[in-house]
Amino acid sequence: MDLKDTKIFIPEIPKEWGQRTRSGHTNIWNDSFYRSELPEVKLDPPFRGLYAERFEDGWYWVCGCNKCLKNNEKYSYIVCEEHDRCITCGTHRKELTETPWGHPDGFQCKPCRAREHEERKQEALQLAKENEHDEWDCFREDKIICPVCASECSSDDMYEAGEDEVTCYVCDTEFVVEIEYDVKYTSRLKKVTA
Repeated sequence: MDLKDTKIFIPEIPKEWGQRTRSGHTNIWNDSFYRSELPEVKLDPPFRGLYAERFEDGWYWVCGCNKCLKNNEKYSYIVCEEHDRCITCGTHRKELTETPWGHPDGFQCKPCRAREHEERKQEALQLAKENEHDEWDCFREDKIICPVCASECSSDDMYEAGEDEVTCYVCDTEFVVEIEYDVKYTSRLKKVTA
């Protein structure tokens, strides 16, 4: 079902009401967050993929699914039933037994994610072997390099000199990173005030 041009009037909500929040597929008017005198009203759309939007003449259910809208936006907040599928294998969310991985284009089921991870890992290990990568390639570098697969690893949350334990996100190797700081000094004459 193509939701792109869907526009369904919502008679329960007066057109004057302007404060609406979303919680998943549920739309909430006069949420307690706003401390409104008006009653709080929660409504779910008639089917997945729609959300409430205010127009001059009132509130309507309209399409919020980026794939139906073909707008190429990432991380769609609302997804219709038809497009709620693994981006790799097409398995519908209802058929999943494990929580999927979020992705800019939707989600990826765990088996597909694991398969891609293993392929990326094997490619990195093969390339490291071909390039004869070893620990000396990781000595005193400007970035953290995995001593096994040569992948660049994140230095987020590492600020102080010393050692930190890291797990490579590509090959899953656990290794130690030693952080060094090169101290520099600058001298200048003290300003004299009269």
